[in-house]
Amino acid sequence: MTEFEKITASPAVLGAFLGSLPCLEGPWDNAFHRAFCDKCKAENCDACPHEAERNNPTWWLGLIHTGAGPVKTESRDPYQRQAADLRLEAMHQRDRFGRDLLARELESAAATIEELAAEMEARTNGEPGL
Repeated sequence: MTEFEKITASPAVLGAFLGSLPCLEGPWDNAFHRAFCDKCKAENCDACPHEAERNNPTWWLGLIHTGAGPVKTESRDPYQRQAADLRLEAMHQRDRFGRDLLARELESAAATIEELAAEMEARTNGEPGL
């Protein structure tokens, strides 16, 4: 067994390996901030309800990824869910069928939906809808 085979035996093993590396910040930190911190209104992070995902490469490895970023969402916002579905479909079109142009259009539509959802949320001070 090679070292590569050893550390990629499972997502948990790879996550533990990545977590053991001495680095200040990894891509899992950016994903964590996008998924949780950007929407959080708490002033103190010491009691974060998402502590299990914080600094956790194994959590990050479980996110679905296209060229544009993770598409898994736990959001109840129907617009965010639709955008995630479009990104997932883009990934399938690109990876399974080689349809890059269609994938780019789907990702563009998802980005537009995400921007409009963020704008709607900002207009209503965090309350969904206009």
